[in-house]
Amino acid sequence: MEIAAPALRETPPGAHPRPVTLIVGCAALPALAWLLGARTRRVGWIVGLALVGWLATLILLVAVFPRAGAEAVLGSLLGAALIVAVGHAVEDRRVGGTTPVRGAGLRRFSMASAIGVTGVCAPLVILGLNTDPFIPSADELLPVPAGLVASVDRTDGTSCGSGVCDVSVSVRSGSGQPVGEVQRLVRDHLSARGWRLDDDGRSCRPAGWLLDRRTTCVDVRQNAALVRVTIEGHRAFA
Repeated sequence: MEIAAPALRETPPGAHPRPVTLIVGCAALPALAWLLGARTRRVGWIVGLALVGWLATLILLVAVFPRAGAEAVLGSLLGAALIVAVGHAVEDRRVGGTTPVRGAGLRRFSMASAIGVTGVCAPLVILGLNTDPFIPSADELLPVPAGLVASVDRTDGTSCGSGVCDVSVSVRSGSGQPVGEVQRLVRDHLSARGWRLDDDGRSCRPAGWLLDRRTTCVDVRQNAALVRVTIEGHRAFA
């Protein structure tokens, strides 16, 4: 029998929003300005749908590969700017180089917002992701193998210091197995999930891909009654 972990917050108080929120929020301004300032209905909707499709693709990428959050956020910024720029170029060729007075301001604003949001948000997002610790997910361990019982020790699921946040999970036997056997099962379970534990029961790996340089660590400890697994989310810069 397994005990599900309580819902865990994914960002500590005052930290940056989740990648999906950033993906949608950073691209919303140039997308809205484009839709309002498009010169032709056909190109306007095609480009608008391209923006929505690009954002949906990135959100799906983050859902399938959570470690790609920083790359997806940057991709949303650059992609939105590129799609809007292509849309303006196509309209200029179809309608002519003279921009109607009615749409001139919105067209300039859509390009300025796309470039500005990309130039300002991208460095801030990447810097913010790397300078803050993060609350790791207990799903790095859960669900535990059959016959074991797991519970998150702290009801709020978090403990954050200046450079690291952690989640602690206690694992016991549900069928009378000795603690040493429980520890072996937990180590094997983590190894099957890609963790390379050393002799002390500790392992670390990158939390992201290229842009997110933070680190996730697990630490497996045994006492007389149970096995405690601590999952840590470290910031990139000490």
